[in-house]
Amino acid sequence: MGYTHYWKFKKSPAEIADGKQKFANAVALFKEGLKKLSHIPLGNGLGSGEPVITDTEVCFNGKTPDDYETCFMDLNSKGFGFCKTARQPYDPVVCLLLLCMANQFEEDEFEYSSDGDIEHGEEGWSIAKDIFDEI
Repeated sequence: MGYTHYWKFKKSPAEIADGKQKFANAVALFKEGLKKLSHIPLGNGLGSGEPVITDTEVCFNGKTPDDYETCFMDLNSKGFGFCKTARQPYDPVVCLLLLCMANQFEEDEFEYSSDGDIEHGEEGWSIAKDIFDEI
């Protein structure tokens, strides 16, 4: 299997009242937090080029050779999603994205979980929570 983070949009953001704005707000928070993670090289979904981070779509991976699996969400994301990071350097970035989405969407709209210990200092989560608390 591998070290994985999971999420679920119970309806797509496009189907949720104010979902487009909530997604855009989450992305804005995420971009702010990324400033504190600028030392972590990110690529597009394939681990090359540049990540895609817009008000309607987020698609990134670690930069090759520190890539593993793509993290992807957009306004049409619905149901179960996941990203295996294998604890690669971009792991805290995925954790931060989940925290930002959870901050904007209600519990009955979005939920997340992880193979890591979210509450008790798993490194990626600890880094992401510290940054999230600052933004």
